[in-house]
Order: sequence, then structure tokens, then C-alpha cells
Amino acid sequence: RQQRKKKERRASERGSEREGSSERRKICACNEIEGDLHVDCEKKGFTSLQHFTAPTSQFYHLFLHGNSLTRLFPNEFANFYNAVSLHMENNGLHEIVPGAFLGLQLVKRLHINNNKIKSFRKQTFLGLDDLEYLQADFNLLRDIDPGAFRDLNKLEVLILNDNLISTLPPNVFQYVPITHLDLRGNRLKTLPYEEVLEQIPGIAEILLEDNPWDCTCDLLSLKEWLENIPKNALIGRVICEAPTRLQGKDLNETTEQELCKKNRVDSSLAAPPAEEETSGI
Repeated sequence: RQQRKKKERRASERGSEREGSSERRKICACNEIEGDLHVDCEKKGFTSLQHFTAPTSQFYHLFLHGNSLTRLFPNEFANFYNAVSLHMENNGLHEIVPGAFLGLQLVKRLHINNNKIKSFRKQTFLGLDDLEYLQADFNLLRDIDPGAFRDLNKLEVLILNDNLISTLPPNVFQYVPITHLDLRGNRLKTLPYEEVLEQIPGIAEILLEDNPWDCTCDLLSLKEWLENIPKNALIGRVICEAPTRLQGKDLNETTEQELCKKNRVDSSLAAPPAEEETSGI
């Protein structure tokens, strides 16, 4: 009798587990919008994707924004191979372990904005072979590995505004066909031509406002590059923050002489020459 009760209890527990798993699978809504399947899992309290079952018979857009997916581990999306876009805004996401996006080879748009990401490592985006659009604004992004985007050979739109970026590493855009680049609201003081700007010759839009630009000779190459890109390109204003004599001035209104002018020392503020000491006899 006791053994029968144990079996019944185990069967009941297994049934509850199956029901719970089924409920987790049903928690997302599937809607067809203009012929595209949208799998909507917004604000469902997900902390992992362990119990998530994705459609396997058709392509879909996956909406996971507003959950609690704070860390992404390798092969996190291995079962989501039919996703063509991924929305992960507002998850408190602070770490993407390289290999997390493996299996998402059809994803063309990735939205990881409004999170707490501090760095892009060398293989952060490994597996996103078809990615064309990357939105990562409003994070805490400070460090970008030179090879972070190297495998994104179809990436055209890169949105990095409102982060903490003070410099772009050499060759960061090598092999990346960027046409739209948003760098507004960062901590950039300069942007070199060699190994950075020279690698985005097909640019159609570059947004550079709200950075603390240091308008010295180092910024001359940016000025010349902006003057020589296609006239129909959309260019954000570069407003000088330093030196003081050029503060508030638009870079395109400055001259080479102004940028490369050395600050003169005001003679009235210079220290008086030291008096020669006379030796007594």
C-alpha cells in the first residue's frame, strides 16, 4: 500500500512538472503581423531560456524585452535557429559570454539596447553570420575589442549612442561594410582616420553629436574626412569642447590654422626673470 502511494505521488509530481513546463511554453504569444510571425515574450519574468520552446517550422521575430536575462551563456539560443530578429532590450543584461549567439545564423537584426553591457569581446557576436543591424545604445559600453565585429561581414547599421566609449580601437571596422554609424553621447575626443575612418568608405550616415571633442591638430583628419565623404551623407555636428578658445564652435567652421594653433603664453602672466645674485666680498 505504501509503495502504491509513493508511485501515485511520483506520477502526480511528474504530471505537475509536465503541466508547469507546458505552461511555460504557452506563456508567450504568437501573432502574425503582415505575414511575419512574432513570438512575443515581453515582460514574462524569464531568467533563462531553459524551458522555452521555439517554432521549428517557420521563421519568426523573437521579442524577449523586459525580462531578467542578465547573463547569456554559450549556446543559449541553440534552439532558436529559425529566428530572423532578436529583441532583448531592458533585461539588465551585463554579460554576453562568447558563443551565446551560436545557432542564430539567420538573425539580421539584434537589439540589445537599454542594458548594462560594459564590453564587447572578440567573439561576443560569434554565430551571427547574417547580422545587418546591431542596436546597442544606452548601455555602459566602454571597451570594444579590435576583433569584436570582425566576423560580421554583412553589418551595415551600428548604433552605439549614449555609452561610455572614449576611443575606438584600430581596425575595429575591418571587413565590416558599415553604412550607418551612431556614436552620439559618448566620450570621444578624437576619431583617427588611419585604421578607423578609412575602413568605412561607404558611409551614408555618421552621427557624432554630444561628445567632448578636442579640436586640436589631432582632429584635422576627421574634419578633412567629413568634408570629402559623399555630399548626400547625413553627418552629425561635431562641436568643440576644447580648447577653450574654440569651445562651442562647429568643427566644419574651423580652419587648419585654428586647430593646429599652439596656445601662446600671455606675457603679462609670465613669471619675472630671476634677479642675478651678486656675490659679496
